[in-house]
Parts: sequence; C-alpha cells; structure tokens
Amino acid sequence: MMKKKKEYIWCLIEFPDGRKEWYCVSKLLRQALFLEKKINRYWKNTLIGCYINVSTTEYSHDHQTRLTVGRVEKIKILSYRSHDWHWTRNQFVTPNHLMDFDSAYNYLKHDYSWYNKFAIWVALRYWHNLLLQNKIKLMKKNLHRKMWKLHKFIEYKNIVTKSIDNKK
Repeated sequence: MMKKKKEYIWCLIEFPDGRKEWYCVSKLLRQALFLEKKINRYWKNTLIGCYINVSTTEYSHDHQTRLTVGRVEKIKILSYRSHDWHWTRNQFVTPNHLMDFDSAYNYLKHDYSWYNKFAIWVALRYWHNLLLQNKIKLMKKNLHRKMWKLHKFIEYKNIVTKSIDNKK
C-alpha cells in the first residue's frame, strides 16, 4: 500500500503595512481545518478574512520570536512545510469578533511576552480601525442610496400631485 503524502495548509497573510507573505498553518490548526474540510466544502472560508497571530522573525535560541497579527487572504494546500519561521500560531479571530476589540485582544495576546502583547495590540488596533472605517463607508453608501430613493419618491409625488391639480 502506498503511503499517503502529507499535506500542509499555507495562508497568504497580509500585514498592517501592506506586505503579503505565505505562512504554513500550525499543526493543531491544520488538523482542525482538515476536519472542517471533511464536512464543509467551503472550509477555506473558515479562515479567509480572519486575523491570525504569526511570527515575524526567526526563533531565538530560547524558542522566542516576534509576533504580529495578519489577515488571511488566500489558502492553498501543498505537500511541503515551512523550513523557517513562517508559521502561524493557533489563535485567530473573525472580523465579527474583532469588532469587540477588548475581547479579541484578550484572546490573541495569549500568554506571550510584553513586547509581543504590545505588537499584537498595535496590529489588532490597525485592523479594528480598518473594519470600522469600512463599516462607516458602507453605512454612508446605504444612507446616500436611501436619500436618493426618497428624493425620487418626492419628485414623483410632486409630479403626480401637479398632474391631478391640472386636471381639476
């Protein structure tokens, strides 16, 4: 019997500064995603658009690295793993969860060092503010659309009223 080739999940991560890099998903998260894949044909949507902790430097001799939060843009499955520090951590939050900044930060900061907690806070604040800006833009767009419809309705009502008045 042939041995099944091992598969690894890779995510294209966007950073707050606009850079994008591919990261291999951690073992625990990979196992969970493969379970999701068995029951959900849209399993990639589980992680795309979410915000995840990732390392930004090589691991030091005491197994420490610098962390930040990036947004998952794409996902692909490959037959090889990362041989350097391009690994995600297990913690991620959805855009809805991020709308509650304190809760999202409390979850993502985990038990990391003070520096990593601060770096996570800064990156998460950026993503949170971006989500708020997009929400405000959408609300403005919807408001303008409703105002336009109201304006057209009033115009129509005035035309109909004038037409009725002219017939009298």
